[in-house]
Amino acid sequence: MGFNLGDIIVDRVQYAFAEEKKSGTPLYVLTQLQDVSVNITADSTDAVDNQGTLIKRFWKAKSGELTANNAMINLNIAAAAAGEGSVTNADGTLYMPKIITATQNKEKNATISLGDAANIDEASIKVSAFGTNGTKGQNFTKNTAAAEDKFAYSEGTITLPTVDGTFIIKFDRKVKENAGARIVNRGDKFPSTVKLTLKALVVDPCEVDTLRAAYIVIPSFQVSPELEISLTTDGQLQYSGSMQMDYCSADKALYEIYYAEDDEEKE
Repeated sequence: MGFNLGDIIVDRVQYAFAEEKKSGTPLYVLTQLQDVSVNITADSTDAVDNQGTLIKRFWKAKSGELTANNAMINLNIAAAAAGEGSVTNADGTLYMPKIITATQNKEKNATISLGDAANIDEASIKVSAFGTNGTKGQNFTKNTAAAEDKFAYSEGTITLPTVDGTFIIKFDRKVKENAGARIVNRGDKFPSTVKLTLKALVVDPCEVDTLRAAYIVIPSFQVSPELEISLTTDGQLQYSGSMQMDYCSADKALYEIYYAEDDEEKE
């Protein structure tokens, strides 16, 4: 019996795999996409008679959009939308901010370790009073010895001001090589074009006990730079972009769908 294309039921999109369009270098993988939708539109010109009756519609200029929601905030999406050169991996010289709080009661020489002194930017250290209602109070200055209005710093350790209370401390520290990254959304950088491959898990309605894979390949895909990040526990992130015609290819593909009968998957 030959293999026939027909109805399929989509379970979910399992993976989205992005790679550089020219070199094929893998860029990132998304595993939490949902509500994935492909929308193809086209422009048209109508030929009509003198009464306005449609004789022939000439279609041209197809375009496509992919939209999806990521179930969680994903830094790969944030970086992709930010544009080229947005991610800087830690190389042993990358500094990042850190904010901590500390409380002093009774003891007037309480100390707080900020970490290895070699990784602390001493000039960046800020110490302020921190009220129980969450407001910032008095700012304290650095000194060789702690006092009521001063804090001391030496070899990676802060000695708190000699007053009872809670303090909020902000400073910059260097992270280890390959132990972090910085994402910069610059106003003059925009997303590059990539090749995007979606792997969807599907079933044939006549063989619902057999899970198969279907692949949707977008040869020329540009992520939208428009992004809204909701910093909430249930926050999601939109992943969307334009399908660009693979202009110099033979078939001018906007997208391709691959589906093989023997490509069975486990539940």
